[in-house]
Amino acid sequence: MLDLNLGVMLIIAGIFLITMVLLKIWLFDPLVKFMDEREAKLKAELEMIKQNAEETKEIEEEIQEILRLAREDARKTVEEARIKALEEAEKIKAIKQREIEEAKESLRLILAKEKEEMLKELLKDKDEIKKLLENKIRNAA
Repeated sequence: MLDLNLGVMLIIAGIFLITMVLLKIWLFDPLVKFMDEREAKLKAELEMIKQNAEETKEIEEEIQEILRLAREDARKTVEEARIKALEEAEKIKAIKQREIEEAKESLRLILAKEKEEMLKELLKDKDEIKKLLENKIRNAA
């Protein structure tokens, strides 16, 4: 039935082995080398990504700290400005109250002086009115 030819089988086995050796040299070794290099490159990139993520996290924390300090500094500055403004307002208020008191006192003195002058005028006019009334009464009687 089937004739097995040992010579042909050895030639086919030899061709198969040569093909396998050539495939290993030309295809499998370069492919394995490429895959190993790619894997190493990916690992290196992943490590760099992890480092970048850590650096980014540290930078974000620094930014948050800087922002916190800036907010705190701004709050302190606003508070100091508010306190300074209140102090200035109190000083101005005290000065204005002093000016008002001085103006009141000055007005009081002016009014007292005018009152005295008016009383003098009235007293002077009183004698004249008294004389006029006495003259009228005499003339009427």
